[in-house]
Amino acid sequence: MDSKRDFADDAASLAQSSPGEEAWPRDLVRPPIDYSSFDTFTHTVWARWRSLWTKRFIFSLVAGQVVSLCITVTTNVTTTELVSRNWSLPTTHTWI
Repeated sequence: MDSKRDFADDAASLAQSSPGEEAWPRDLVRPPIDYSSFDTFTHTVWARWRSLWTKRFIFSLVAGQVVSLCITVTTNVTTTELVSRNWSLPTTHTWI
């Protein structure tokens, strides 16, 4: 199994499924790791690593980083504004 190409072909065929069908079947798994030799092991681990980097995974990773940045900016701005007005409300900092 040429892991990335076959995995991408399977994913493309799933995208064409009808709305009532399950979008991602349970039998579609990442390539298995082969422990028979060190060389085979490294190749199968690399194939498994490459199969992880799908468009959906990259989008999720970027979206998570954007949400994290928004939370950090909101907390920083709110804390700065509270301090500039001489407010000390440590309990409210955890709610923001």
